[in-house]
Amino acid sequence: MYLGIRRVRSAGRTSGSIEITLPTDLQILEGVECQMMVRDGTRPEIVLQPDLSAAQAIFQELWQKLRLGLGEIGEIGDFSPGDFSLALFSPRHWPSRPPLAYADALAVLRQRSSPQGQGSEALTRLLAFLTVGAVYSLGLTGSLALAFGDAIAYLITGLSTGLGTDFERGMAHQVCWGSGCAQPSGSPFEDSVWHKARPGFRRVFEEFVAWKENPETYAAAREKWYRAWTVEMGVRTSPVKEYAEA
Repeated sequence: MYLGIRRVRSAGRTSGSIEITLPTDLQILEGVECQMMVRDGTRPEIVLQPDLSAAQAIFQELWQKLRLGLGEIGEIGDFSPGDFSLALFSPRHWPSRPPLAYADALAVLRQRSSPQGQGSEALTRLLAFLTVGAVYSLGLTGSLALAFGDAIAYLITGLSTGLGTDFERGMAHQVCWGSGCAQPSGSPFEDSVWHKARPGFRRVFEEFVAWKENPETYAAAREKWYRAWTVEMGVRTSPVKEYAEA
């Protein structure tokens, strides 16, 4: 990934040190220790290799939470990095293996000590894609696995990953919390939150399995939901349109 050109400059005439301003995309690396290597030759290169072990530990920790929360559905086993596409930044497109971004994990590390970190977009993305990888082993694949991942992340953080699964996410919320099961409160890093969500997650998974086995029913329900949503949005916006035309 090409990030532009930066000039090496002195940090102070008497300091004996130099500095380089990194692109804003790499601001997430602030405070991360880096190994520095020089690749000599006709075109020498200076390589900064960040220590991302703390970010990898976040992947492991969140996987264990998922393992607890999905316990009534089945056993997802241990976390395996080979089941995911690991990258510094989350790619816009991914072929088969769901992506995990180190930048998201580093953001979660910074935010988890604050109330805002409990429902951050970075945490939501990690939970969604970790869940996608988890349910591959439980029988869901393709778009249903993606929708289930987005649904579980939404049920825990209250945020969407913007993957275009509005219908599935809404149905998951109704199935999970609409049957007398109180939505747990607390940090996504607390075991109690995931333990209380287990029965609801099982009901949601059963609904997704039913959709997998009856794709026509799934397609019809999805089309009906979006048709109703379109009508509702039209009703909400029509007064504004009439006022503008007047």
